[in-house]
Order: sequence, then structure tokens, then C-alpha cells
Amino acid sequence: MYIFRHITTIVCVIVGLSIVAEAQVDTAEVYHNSRRVPMWQTRNVEKLSDALAKPCSNDEEVVLAYAYWICKNIKYDYSEYEKRPAESKSIKKILRKKKALSDGYTKLFVEMCNRQHIPAIYVPGYAKDYDYVAGDTLYRAEYAWALVKLGDEWNIMDLTAAAGKVVEIVTPVSKALWTLFKIPYSSHLVAVKEFSPSYLYVNPITHAKRHLPVTDMFQLMQYPIPISYYMAGDSAMNVYIEKFPGIQLNDPRLDEFSEKPLTDKNLYFADNVMLTNRDCHYTQALYYFYAVKMFFNTYYISEKGKIFAPLEESKKAMEYAQLADSLFTIATQNNVHEQTSKQARSEYWKRNLVESNKLLAMQLSTQNKVNSQQIRSLGKIQSQNKKIQSYIAKYQNKYVLRDIIDLPKPMIQNKDYLEEGTQKINQCISLSEECAEMLHEYDSLMMPLRGAKIDSVYKQQQNASLLCNQELESLSRYLDRKGSNLSLVYYSDKYVFKKSYFEVFAKVGDINEEYTDPAIEFISERIPQVYEIIQRYVTTTIESLKLLKEAKVILANDYGEDDMYEKIALNFNKQLTIFSKQIEDVTTFNTNMTDRLNEDMEIYKDIVKMLQNDNSIESYRHKEYMDYRKSLKQAENDKVKYFQETLKNYQKLISKAVNGK
Repeated sequence: MYIFRHITTIVCVIVGLSIVAEAQVDTAEVYHNSRRVPMWQTRNVEKLSDALAKPCSNDEEVVLAYAYWICKNIKYDYSEYEKRPAESKSIKKILRKKKALSDGYTKLFVEMCNRQHIPAIYVPGYAKDYDYVAGDTLYRAEYAWALVKLGDEWNIMDLTAAAGKVVEIVTPVSKALWTLFKIPYSSHLVAVKEFSPSYLYVNPITHAKRHLPVTDMFQLMQYPIPISYYMAGDSAMNVYIEKFPGIQLNDPRLDEFSEKPLTDKNLYFADNVMLTNRDCHYTQALYYFYAVKMFFNTYYISEKGKIFAPLEESKKAMEYAQLADSLFTIATQNNVHEQTSKQARSEYWKRNLVESNKLLAMQLSTQNKVNSQQIRSLGKIQSQNKKIQSYIAKYQNKYVLRDIIDLPKPMIQNKDYLEEGTQKINQCISLSEECAEMLHEYDSLMMPLRGAKIDSVYKQQQNASLLCNQELESLSRYLDRKGSNLSLVYYSDKYVFKKSYFEVFAKVGDINEEYTDPAIEFISERIPQVYEIIQRYVTTTIESLKLLKEAKVILANDYGEDDMYEKIALNFNKQLTIFSKQIEDVTTFNTNMTDRLNEDMEIYKDIVKMLQNDNSIESYRHKEYMDYRKSLKQAENDKVKYFQETLKNYQKLISKAVNGK
């Protein structure tokens, strides 16, 4: 029924057509007078209609007074809707109980208008039920609204929607169980009164998007919308309406229909309903049943226990009864088909959701393994970095000028020592040149590992982590909505297949594959090479300093050994500081990247748990939905059974009347 899914939606409608505007209706005064009707006058439809009409100056005010009073005083009986009653409430009972379904709202309004000789028509129609999905079949027309004629134009009055809405409620205990233990629960739907005048004088185009009458004449559309467009969904409806937008508010066929006796109206619906919807056997059967019932009420004499009617009318009634009975039998089959198709779809959703969650969990598990391997690689690099830092610290600031400046020089130069000393100095210069080449090689190796380069890699991984966090929050919100306010149906497959999650985590994987993984592999490859160069550089530098010291103690003249020693030692200490800082930068990158990857892994684990929770919720949802559908099927079948049993009794009496018994 429409009220499940759409009554809470505020639509853009034309409130009051031109005829109402021209009548200069004092809305506030009409509302005020409608609230002043004495209680004793509200139990009888004739007294109520007269009391509401008395202070009004024109038909427009009368219609508004009726609509306002009904909407403000009659509550939608949602509990009765769930039971799917076979017989609708009488107007007398509606006024006494102050509760009704859509047919009750409409019957009361039409009856009140007719008593004031204002043309009004009861219109049965289709509404998309709570679990209707585009493409479903509509097997029965369960909703009703009114057409009322003011001036020369007919207007749509949806009293049910104007009177209130259905809202979802949950108990505090259910909320607590979800919060503490993630136990899912279904929200309960209850009706609340809330007057919405936007559903009075509804524009036909707007109304057609929500409801479709059982026959085209009542659409008030110049080009009636085929039911196939209505069932296909809003986009198809919009395409059709954009192509054929005209409305027709003064169709003379409606004037003719409004004057028909009730039996003729029932037969009109019965004879024409299948022209609009070939699957609506139940509604066709129902209106044939109403025709038979009216025949029975007209001609049955309870004191005699017999029907006294003209033979032709009795034969017609028997024909209608037989038609209704056979159509009700088909309706029972339709109920089975509807149950089967709804169950198949729900099982399809369940199966695919579980499979989709499984695939997504596998994708995350794979990424988790990649991250674990990366973290292990980073751990090995960190271990090597510690060795490098320890190695550097061992020689940091160990060599200073005083190490050579206090060494004594010989008073007399030994000729052999002169050649040996100068040779050592030349060797030192040669070693310094080798060190310069080593530093050039070191720079080439370290260039891609310096701050800006590895920072850009880390920022990319941060972006990936941000995406992970966003999807974690999104999935958490989705499960909260689903688990704490369980919807029995889906209106889209995005919650089943979770395509967006696959896309996001594929992007996360791409970032990791394009930036993080190559960077870690590159560092793993370069750091051992860097370490080897640092060791060679240290060893060579120490050897050159040693040569200078050895040269000084055998050379009588000053060859600049002290200056060379000081320069090499200062550069050595400075270079060790540079080495240490650059290795520290790589260490910081490793630490941050390790933390980031660990956080991502925790997110993956949380998401996998959520997916498992989603599977549990889905099993619960499926069971709840199937219980809901089974109860509806049973209620519908019970209605059909009631009608068929009643028809059997009618047929027995009509048969006797036909056979003159």
C-alpha cells in the first residue's frame, strides 16, 4: 500500500486549483468552524455533513470543511491494514471508532459530499506497497481516493495522505540491545495524525506518480499513463509525462459515471479493470462480488430466507457470482506466485550479499597480507638502519686535530723516510679522491630516499588510509541503519553488492601497488648498498688519516699534514652527521609507514568483522521479511476464502431463485 512507502514524502503539489482560488475560500474560518461541531453531531453522517456545511457560503468551503474535519478526526488504522480485513468498516463504525483505512476515508468524504449534492466519486486504485520494487506486478488495487467536482472541473482529494503519515518507532530495549550486542531488530510502523493540505486538490500529474486508478478515465490526464510506466518506476513515469503532459479536468464521462447507481459503478470497475491491468484478478473479482452482494441485500427477504428478484437479474447475479468465484481462485494462485517471486528475490539478495561480502573480505584479506609483508620488509630495513646508526656513532667525532698536532717531528730528515712520507701523503690525497667518488655514488643512491621523495609516497598512503577510514565509517553507518532500524526490503542493489566499497578498496590497492610497495622494495634494495658505501667511506677516510699521522712522524719539514688532517677530519665528521640525518629520515618514514599500514590492517579487520555482522543481519532480515510476506499471503488467502464462502451461500439462494424454488 502507498502509505507504507510514500506517505511520509512531501511532494510538490498545486494546493487548490483555480476554481478554489476564484471562490475566495476563507480557509482559517472554515477550519475554525469545522472544529466547533458538537460531539453529538459527529456520530451520524447526515448530521455531521449538515453541521459542517451550515456555516459555509459555497461548495468550495463545504468540501474543504469535510476534508479538514475528516483529516483532523479520523486516524489511519494501521493495525487493521496489517490484518487485511475482508469487509471494510461501515461509515457508522468509522465515525464511532474514529479510525479508517483509505477506502473508509474516501467513502466517508464521498457520502458527505453527495448528501450536499456535490458530485463526488470513490476511486479505487493502485499503490506501490512497502516492498514494491520497479518491475513488480500489481495484483490488487488497495488504495482509494476521491474525485470531487467544483464548478466545471473535477479535483483529486487524497484524504488518507492528507490525514497523516506512518512513522517507524523502536523500543528503548531494542536500541540498547543493538548498541551493546549488535542484535538487530525491526522497527514498528505506526500511524500518526498530521494534516497535510498539500494532498487536497492534488495535481493529476503529481498524483499519477504515486497512485494509478483501476481505469484510465479517473486519471484526469489527457493522455492516460499506461500501468507499465507506473510499474517501471519514477524515471519511466517522468519520460512519459514529459512527452504527454496534458491534464483533463472536465471529462463528461465522469459526470455520467457519478450519476450511476452503485451497482452499475461496481460493474463498471469489474468490467474495465482488466483493460488496465491483466493481472488484477482479485480486484475484478471483488467488484463482481460487490455487485452480487448488492443484489442480495436488495432482494433477500430474511423472514422468508429467500431471494425474490426478477429472473433476468437473478441470472445476471449468478453469472457475476461464478465469475467472481473463478477470479478469486486465480487470485489465490497470484498470491502464491507473488509469495514465490518475493521469496526468490529476497533469497537472491541474501545469497549475493553474502557472496559479495565474502569477495570483499577476500580482497581486504589479500591487502592485509600485502601490508604484513611490507611491514616485515620495513622491519628489516629498520634493523639495518639501527646498525648503520650504531656504526656511524662509533666513529662520529672520534677524529680531531689534536690527534695529529701533538705528534713530534724528527729534527733531521732521513732520506729514506722523506720518500716514504711523501708517498704516504700522496696516498692520502688519492684516498680522499676515492672518498669523493664514494660520496658521489652515495648521493646517487640516496637521492630517491630523501625527504621530499619519500614524503610524497607517505602522503599517497595517507590518502589511501583516509579512504579506508571513510569506508569504515560508511559501512558502520550502513550497518547501524540496517541493524538498528531493519528494513525488510531493499530499494537498490547497492547494499547487496557494495560496488562502491569494491571500487574504493581497489583504489586503495592501486595506491599501495603504485607508490608504497615500490618505495619499500626500493629502500630494501638501496639501504644495504648505502651501508656498504658508508663502511667503505669510513674505512678509507680512517686509512687516509692514519697515513697523515704516519707521514708527520717521519717528515722533518711541514708538508701541511696538520691542515690536511683537520680538513679531512672535519669533513668526515660533517659527512657522518649527514649520513646519520638521512638514515634518520628513512627511519622516520619507515616508522610512520609501519604505523600507517598497521592502522590500515586494523581497519581491514574491523571491516571484515562488519561484513560478517552484515551477513548475520541479512539472515535476520531475510527471516523477518519472509515472515512478513507469509503473513500477508495468509491474510490475502483468508480474505479470498471468506469471499468464496460467502459467494457459495449467495449462489445457493440465487440458484433457488432462478429455478423458482
